Amino acid sequence: MRKPIFRVFVNYTISSKKRVRKTKGSIDTFVLTDDINEMKKDKDLINRICYLNKRKPEDVEIIIDSVEIENQYGETTDRF
Repeated sequence: MRKPIFRVFVNYTISSKKRVRKTKGSIDTFVLTDDINEMKKDKDLINRICYLNKRKPEDVEIIIDSVEIENQYGETTDRF
């Protein structure tokens, strides 16, 4: 089944479980859902944020502050 691809701008706060300091940032990326609650649990999005901040997902806590959905950019290919 084909899924729509959305371009989103995500503002987030990342904090280490060992420190008190928090870092704010934003990312421009593509996701497969337009539901904000599903985006907050999306492992691919969390891994992208951790990769940009050079952190491991198990060592940090990520809080998604806001999500702006720009537009739908097509659909995934149905190869199977």
